[in-house]
Amino acid sequence: MISGDLKNPQDLLEVLSGIPQTKSGYLNLLSKNIFLSLKITKSTVEGFFSNIETDKVKNPLNALIFILSELLYETEGYFSFEEETAISGFREVKEDIESLVIKSTILRREIDEILPLIITTNVEFKSELPEYNKKTLFEVLTNADDVLEKLRELKKFLEEGKVEISEIKKVESIEEIGIDYILESVEYKRINLLKILESLKVSNFTGFVEIEGKEKEIYTFFKNGEIFGIYPVSVEIFDYFMEFYGDFKASIIKLNGDFIDTFAQAFIGKPIIASESKYISLGKLFLTLLSLKENGIVKIVNGKENYIYVFREGKLLSAKKTDRWDDNWRILFPKTDYIFLFKDIYVANVNYLFYLFLLNKLKNLIVKYSLFDELNQLIFKIAEIPSLYIKNGRINTIKVLSKKEEKELLKIFITISEKVIEKIGKETFERELEEEVKPYKDILKILNLSSELYTREEFSDNLFK
Repeated sequence: MISGDLKNPQDLLEVLSGIPQTKSGYLNLLSKNIFLSLKITKSTVEGFFSNIETDKVKNPLNALIFILSELLYETEGYFSFEEETAISGFREVKEDIESLVIKSTILRREIDEILPLIITTNVEFKSELPEYNKKTLFEVLTNADDVLEKLRELKKFLEEGKVEISEIKKVESIEEIGIDYILESVEYKRINLLKILESLKVSNFTGFVEIEGKEKEIYTFFKNGEIFGIYPVSVEIFDYFMEFYGDFKASIIKLNGDFIDTFAQAFIGKPIIASESKYISLGKLFLTLLSLKENGIVKIVNGKENYIYVFREGKLLSAKKTDRWDDNWRILFPKTDYIFLFKDIYVANVNYLFYLFLLNKLKNLIVKYSLFDELNQLIFKIAEIPSLYIKNGRINTIKVLSKKEEKELLKIFITISEKVIEKIGKETFERELEEEVKPYKDILKILNLSSELYTREEFSDNLFK
């Protein structure tokens, strides 16, 4: 595979013009939110695939010329050339690369000339002329016999008033992902977080609550009113919920239900790649995910900025967080700090954080009663799970736990609890553990916690409720 960056339109033109006449393969291009793969046989383009829908267009060659002209607008992205591809469903065309480059360049120049009249290429027209009425620019040009003649005719009709702008079609990730602020940057000390979480639960809310300050960020993810994810993935999260920070701001952000599980992985998921950016080719990663039509999340951390890219069946959606969540088409970075790739969906982390929370309260009880055998057994069992560690007397996790590890965690809590009950008695055990848990009972009521503990005879019905 040959690959590289596209920093401007000239880079793209040089890549297209520089393919040897004897070479055959697949040229993949990505600029901002547009992906295009060209099937090339000895300097002739014989097919193309794009994340722009082209199945219904009358003239696929016009569609290809239009897509290339869009790639030539403020080009910023990546290219790769490879001999094989996993892409299927190429639209058939037959056009010499040189001719394609010339036509796309001319179309780009002429589109730029009419931009003052149409504002953006994502525009729908109204007209008494049926070939223009309720048609987008893309539809008008791709249904024409000659794309350049049609654009020149459109310019003439716009100037004469025979065609007018009806609507500007927004092509924004934020709208598709469904990000919508319900509450934004309210001082944390002015709100009752527990009551807000409870009301979101009752209203079947889907989205997340974001609490952020200079040194801490807390995210709580909801789906249909149930809390399924908490960030940071740390047992300390329960203490964070109980504290009120003077400089913190709270926001409530609604999210499309189709994306909430995927979006949350950037915070609560288990990355299959977690690396300093200098070891990862971002361009190869993006183009591979798009060309294979794979689903996943790429998260880029650049200082205090978070860039999240959602890949879904060949489509790319993106969001950026600086001061607030907003639209983002930036994909080319001169420098970033860290890159993460998430593939698997970990639907919940609430239960195992709850079990960690209980294990720490159990450890406090063990230390209080000087039960050294039980303490040693607890430490030994914690050491058997590689993801767990003890620091400053607190049991915590360094990464997302698997379902198997979650079950092991619950098993440890039950096993050690039974041994403690044998030493101090069930009544004392329940009284002491309830005192440990008591300050957190309101937040525990709101969380979607496992009922597995509630049904065991070792514990009373109201101990964790």
